[in-house]
Amino acid sequence: MKKRLFGILWLALWAPLWAQEPAAVVEQDESFDPLDLYEPSLPILDGSMIYEIITDIKEPSATDRLDRDSARVVEKMGWKVQIYSTTDFYQADTLFLKAVEDFIDQELVKEFNSPYYKIRVGNCSTREQAEELLDRAIELKYREAWIIRTPVKTEEKLFLYIY
Repeated sequence: MKKRLFGILWLALWAPLWAQEPAAVVEQDESFDPLDLYEPSLPILDGSMIYEIITDIKEPSATDRLDRDSARVVEKMGWKVQIYSTTDFYQADTLFLKAVEDFIDQELVKEFNSPYYKIRVGNCSTREQAEELLDRAIELKYREAWIIRTPVKTEEKLFLYIY
């Protein structure tokens, strides 16, 4: 009886393995060659960004260019005054509208760096200009104002020589 029970158990365990068909061999397509992909060269390697790296100036987009040919807008490192930072969109929007009235002669931006809405004013190319703007912000009751180093847009004079 034990032998018969053992035989049935052994057959029950191994029978599903014998019933399976052998797995079909699938050949992989190895025709893909990553060297055939078009990838643009890195700007640092072809020499096109050397000027920008040395001078800390990036060429502006077409929308940033001035209509005059005597100056152009460039983006370089400078300073702004951050007057407020909050996670509440509505609070940031309300303060932004108030700041537009207070800083009518300065560029004002509202940036979102998750999770904070930051309100920044000015495009100062020197630290001294930023400190003057900070003093003005504190006088206008923006107690949380502070100076931040960030990319700013400034005008660069072009000297055109006609031969």
